[in-house]
Amino acid sequence: MTATQSRSTTSSTHLHRFTILARWTHQTLPGFVHQQALSTTLNHVFGRALKQGELDFMRGRRVRIVVPDIHLDFSVTLLAQRLYVSMKAITTDVTFRANLHDLLRVIAGQVDPDTLFFRRKLAIEGNTELGLALKNFLDGQAPEELMPTPVYRLVTHLASA
Repeated sequence: MTATQSRSTTSSTHLHRFTILARWTHQTLPGFVHQQALSTTLNHVFGRALKQGELDFMRGRRVRIVVPDIHLDFSVTLLAQRLYVSMKAITTDVTFRANLHDLLRVIAGQVDPDTLFFRRKLAIEGNTELGLALKNFLDGQAPEELMPTPVYRLVTHLASA
């Protein structure tokens, strides 16, 4: 076994364990814990963009994120320069659907969302104009600048599985 194959196998094992942990966490913790954690994380990660009005196109609109392999389904909206997360089933303007590994690859900057879309690993349903605006905003972000270095390294490691 080569060193590259060994790293890939290790990353794959870590990804599998992370997926199981994420699914278990989502199924056992109350929804308000997920809601608060997601809201806090998104507002921290996109704090600069929120202050500069770069996410104003989301004001009053709802974006739904579905991660089927870990049973995660939530929506995000912008109110008063803050992102709010809802874990309840509500009407949304656009829905993004992808498995955890593919989302981690996008977050780590290892794959373009368009590539996943054309490979049918990322589904976008609803208001395509809003979906495209959000995709373009995210494409313009440098993932290594949005999160602390240890978190970025973890995401990159898991995404490379």
